[in-house]
Amino acid sequence: MDEFTGNIVPVAVQDMFGRPLKSLRLSVTDRCNLRCRYCMPEPEYVWLPREDLLSFEEMAVLVGSFADLGVDKVRLTGGEPLLRRDLARLVRLLRQDRRITEVALTTNGVLLAESVQDLYYAGLDRITVSLDTLKPERFRQLTGRDEFSRVLEGIESVGKAGFTTSEARHGRDSRVQ
Repeated sequence: MDEFTGNIVPVAVQDMFGRPLKSLRLSVTDRCNLRCRYCMPEPEYVWLPREDLLSFEEMAVLVGSFADLGVDKVRLTGGEPLLRRDLARLVRLLRQDRRITEVALTTNGVLLAESVQDLYYAGLDRITVSLDTLKPERFRQLTGRDEFSRVLEGIESVGKAGFTTSEARHGRDSRVQ
């Protein structure tokens, strides 16, 4: 509590070593479009009812509460976050909070080509594509789906949308190809 104003002053969250926790992973859905053997081995799943998921506005309020505690980076995850309709709208909502310095996305890449441009314009800073293999047949064995070419298409679309590699962001002149 601030001794002069009487207001409660949020304290930055720290880990057990006293380091500030500045990153938040925000799962936007439990659904996924792959059936990786290590993650979803059963053929059928019972998903959360859509009405039980937080709205994007509720997520933005939640992120704001974490920003009050010192968080300044948000990573959107899932399931597969790109299954959430109009994810770019959530990115725009999060970017409205000036305390949030980075919004990133972790995806399996299957739906990336269709949404990458909207995400870029919304202010997404970084994309991580989780890919366990570069062998199409092994991909099919691991995921239970024949979507390897769509993942590669998604990866290729990242550079075309305007995203740069981390080297370019740090002053080097290299672009994602």
